[in-house]
Amino acid sequence: MKRFLGTIAVVVACLFIGACGQEQQAQQEPAPHNQPVQEPQKKEPTVMQTGTDVNPETLQIPVLMYHSINENVKNNLITPPQEFDAQMKWLADNGYHPLFLSELDTLLLTGKNMPEKPIVITFDDGYQDNYTNAYPILKKYGLKANIFVITDKIAKNNHFDEAALKEMSNNGIEMQSHTVHHQELNTLTYSQQLAELKDSKATLEQLTGKKVNTICYPVGRYNEDTKRAAEAAGYTMGFTTQPGKANKEDGMYTLPRVRMVPGMSMQAALQ
Repeated sequence: MKRFLGTIAVVVACLFIGACGQEQQAQQEPAPHNQPVQEPQKKEPTVMQTGTDVNPETLQIPVLMYHSINENVKNNLITPPQEFDAQMKWLADNGYHPLFLSELDTLLLTGKNMPEKPIVITFDDGYQDNYTNAYPILKKYGLKANIFVITDKIAKNNHFDEAALKEMSNNGIEMQSHTVHHQELNTLTYSQQLAELKDSKATLEQLTGKKVNTICYPVGRYNEDTKRAAEAAGYTMGFTTQPGKANKEDGMYTLPRVRMVPGMSMQAALQ
């Protein structure tokens, strides 16, 4: 009997000691809800600096103006393919960096992260030979370019079709607006101009899935209503046919270009 009572006493003592230990441990460990939650620190995105910062007021960026690239040189809007090839090779060999027009507006305004020897290659109207002749040459030298498209003429009258437009848009050629009908804008009312600019922009954005930020005025004609309509339609730049190199002081909706004509060397064009 005594042995039995002794055994019970030992068991009770062990249980008491175990309970005390658990209580002491519970007192030593802080409650989970009192622990501050450490939020992981968010890292700011790193902006890759690939160029240099320059004073935008000093910029003189050549924006080349081509139309047709064709053997049948009937006027000064047509550049033979072999000449165009030589010009593009010269740009590539001499370290020029072609820009998309979607890049140009910020560069003109800020001068930040400017690549060495910036240049812009543009084509007006959207001719079929831009796809068959110019596009392969640009791909050969790895050069970006931009085409001002007359949206009502897509797949009509020797202008490239939607399939060609989409292919080029996905492979280094940016599509920008040359209005819907290629009418001289200074002959239209403000409302008519706004419709031309908004509708062409919407069509190109729907076809490419990319934002259109630049308008090229047909035949270079514009007036004060044109500039107001361009801004209202959501464009950030407008180009004329006036000669010169681009600088924001020219006016972001009245920017000049360098007209390329048959027989012109690239060295002469960039002087």
